[in-house]
Amino acid sequence: MDTENRNDPKLIQLIADCKRGSHRAQHKLFKTYYSHMFGICMRYASNPDEAEDMLSEGFLKIFSNLEQYEDTGSFEAWMKRVMTNAAIDFQRKYKTLIETVEYESVSETELQRYDVNPALEKLSGDELMELIQELPPVSRLVFNLYIFENYTHAEIAEKLNIKEGTSHWHLNFARNTLKQKIINNR
Repeated sequence: MDTENRNDPKLIQLIADCKRGSHRAQHKLFKTYYSHMFGICMRYASNPDEAEDMLSEGFLKIFSNLEQYEDTGSFEAWMKRVMTNAAIDFQRKYKTLIETVEYESVSETELQRYDVNPALEKLSGDELMELIQELPPVSRLVFNLYIFENYTHAEIAEKLNIKEGTSHWHLNFARNTLKQKIINNR
């Protein structure tokens, strides 16, 4: 099944069957997208068990909200957005997101942009994932939303109920932390 083609008759039928509540169709949809959605959850989770919990909650939201999917864009992109929101909701529900820093306390030099670190080329995807998982929860959320989901700092601030400057700080903190971990591990 071509998961990117929203005009694919098999995908259209699978979505329709899921909307009608077919457990077989839901299981097939779950199996088809499991790996990709689990990868998204792993970026937000501290460990694989937590990612599995996020994944379960995410698929429940997908199945519960399938009626809201409009056939105007990529189904996979819609699922990715739902799964990302489920991961954020999981963090809010089960983790304390109190670690915030006011923008005013951050100097401009701390908010600089970084070029790609050549040490990254020597890391495997799994090694990088482990380093991301070690970030503090809010910094990990901001990093993932900005880097992988292409959210702006304004969107992140609104979604996490923090100031835009705080989002900048957490991204910078995450990048610096990852940089140090990569340097220290190599």
